[in-house]
Amino acid sequence: MPRILLILLPLLLPTYVVRFHIGPLPTTLLEVSLLVMLCAWTKSRGINGWKNSIANIRSRGWLLPLGLWLAAGTIAIFVAPNHIAALGLWRAYFLEPILIFVMLSDLIRGEKEKRTLINSLAITVTLLGLWAVGQYLGLLPISAPWDAPPQGFRAIGPFPFPNALALFCAPAAALFFALAINRKGEKIGEGGRTPPLREWIGFAAGTMATLLAKSDGGLIAIAAAVMVTLFLKKKTRRIAVAIALISLVATFAIPQLGQKVGDQILFREWSGKVRLVMWDETVAMLRSRPIFGAGLGAFPVMIAPYHVATWMEVFQYPHNILLNLWSETGLLGLIAFGLILFTWWRRGRTLALPMIAAILVHGIVDVPYFKNDLAVLFWILIIISLDE
Repeated sequence: MPRILLILLPLLLPTYVVRFHIGPLPTTLLEVSLLVMLCAWTKSRGINGWKNSIANIRSRGWLLPLGLWLAAGTIAIFVAPNHIAALGLWRAYFLEPILIFVMLSDLIRGEKEKRTLINSLAITVTLLGLWAVGQYLGLLPISAPWDAPPQGFRAIGPFPFPNALALFCAPAAALFFALAINRKGEKIGEGGRTPPLREWIGFAAGTMATLLAKSDGGLIAIAAAVMVTLFLKKKTRRIAVAIALISLVATFAIPQLGQKVGDQILFREWSGKVRLVMWDETVAMLRSRPIFGAGLGAFPVMIAPYHVATWMEVFQYPHNILLNLWSETGLLGLIAFGLILFTWWRRGRTLALPMIAAILVHGIVDVPYFKNDLAVLFWILIIISLDE
């Protein structure tokens, strides 16, 4: 049973796109699947499973970060004007991911179980990469407006928009690259070791999916994770410095490249200009609600009085990790998330830092947590990278 759960969990993450109702309650295939998994784990392990999980969480220093994060999300329910809608988001972004983290804290007892989870995640990302390639080649459909100009052809995988594909694949690609660089391979009898082929395939597939989604933020996030990984390892530190120097020289020596890099850094492109305006409006809104923010799912409502740029739409989130957290969960949520990242780094270090870098860099311009699959993936990545 534990092995089946570890295999199914990553594979089922994209199924949040399958939405339906159970009676009057809206739900997704992913939520139902997570509930079934939790019930199966509880039936298999009983009270001992929960006791073992709590003991592991406490010993690894996760009790306070988890408690603060859950408290911030709970308060945000009552801050939001629509408590029912906020409760649904709390279930998807706080309760269910934390329960999955609890379950995995019991199921992952050594390298064997961790390897099973990594293998399943590698298969998931590889399938997403192949899906993206199929869409690029015209073998699989792409929904409008991503299938034609003016947006151009952008792979979306099974998701409703391209950035959803990149947000899933970029941190996973960071994990696989870090694993590939830091692992020497697995023993095969007495004759030698196997190379970390699954890691390289997962990294290539995740990068390819992000590239075909045409996500500049995702590609920069992967690049940041690669540089962090190379710099952390003494044997590859010179390679990281060399890549950085070559990139810097190329940026100044090639006018077209320098223009492209400058447009990205200074937000001179259209998407960058939109984000700058959105951030200004968000900051204006947060000045009037600095402690509690807007509440879960309430950003579009609360930003309305401050939305003066009527030429652009109102987005669900501010598309910046700092402003996303502040708006959704208030200052307590910001503190809790920062403590989560600190605890992750402290307990994971070599594997954790590249993924943290990818999430934070991508989070400068997007929303790397507040989505059903991403919230669960976030805690899967944490459990994989924790030192025993």
